[in-house]
Amino acid sequence: MKLNTIVLSACLIFFNCDNEPLGSTSDINNNSPQSGNFFPRAGYWIYNINNTSELDPNMNFVATDSVYLDEDFENYFSLSANEDGFANGSMNSILTNGNLYDSQRKLVFDGSISLPENIADLGLDNFTLNDVTLIDLDAENGDFMFFQSETITNTLDIQGTELPIELNYEIYTSKNNYHDSLNINGDEYLNVFEGNFTFALSISGTFTLGGFPLTVSILEPQNIINTNYYYVKSIGLVRSESNQGFELSSELNTIFDLLGSPIEIPTSFNVQNIEQLIEFQLD
Repeated sequence: MKLNTIVLSACLIFFNCDNEPLGSTSDINNNSPQSGNFFPRAGYWIYNINNTSELDPNMNFVATDSVYLDEDFENYFSLSANEDGFANGSMNSILTNGNLYDSQRKLVFDGSISLPENIADLGLDNFTLNDVTLIDLDAENGDFMFFQSETITNTLDIQGTELPIELNYEIYTSKNNYHDSLNINGDEYLNVFEGNFTFALSISGTFTLGGFPLTVSILEPQNIINTNYYYVKSIGLVRSESNQGFELSSELNTIFDLLGSPIEIPTSFNVQNIEQLIEFQLD
C-alpha cells in the first residue's frame, strides 16, 4: 500500500457531552449474550459532541450529530449523518464512511478513515481498510478483533526539505470488556460491548549532513488515534471517547537547528472528542 493511498480518515469527532468516568452497576465479566443485534437497521440516533484541545483553542467546540440509515442491503448497510453527510463525531465519522456488515455475533466495517489536518500534514492521506471488526461477541477480553501493520517508504516535505522517510503503522481493534450492565451518560444500560480502536505510528527520515546520510526519528512510536467505544444491544453506539494527536521527536528539532533552520511546523497536537447518545428512535 502506497502512502498516497492512505487516509488516516479516522477523524473521530463528538461534541457536547460530559466527561464523567463510566461506572458499572454490576460485576464486569467476560461473557456475552448468545446472540444480539448491536446496530439495528432502522430509526435514527442523535449525539451531543464535545471537542476540546489544550494546545489549540480553535479546536474547542460543541455540536450535534443526527445519524440515520442511508442504504440497506441483504448483507450490509450504510449510515449517513446530518444533512450534509459530514459527521462531527469520531466514531460516526468512521461509521458513515463505508459499509457495515452485521450478524448475530459480529459487526464489521469496510471503508476509509480520516485524520485532522494537523496529523495529515505528516504526509498521510487516503487510508482505506477492509474487514475491520468492531464487535465480536466470541472474542475474549483483551483480544485483538482486527490487526493490520505495514512499513511504507516514501518522501515527506518538511519546510522545503524533501526527506526520504520510512513509516511504520499498526491499526487494530480489541475487545475491552462485556458488561451485563453499565452506567453510561447517566443512564443504566444492559448488555454493553466495550471496544477500542487504535492507530499507532512511527516515522523516521534520512537527512544529509556534511555529505553523509543520517537517519533520525521524526515521530517516535505512539498512538495517533485511540478510541474507546460502547455499543448496547438493540440500540447501537451510545458513547465514544477519542484522543488524537502526536508529538514530533526532539531529534528532528536538533537536526533542523544544525541545518540553521529552526523547525517552524507544529511539534505537537492533541484533541479529545467525546460522543454521547442523547436521543434515538428505532422503527
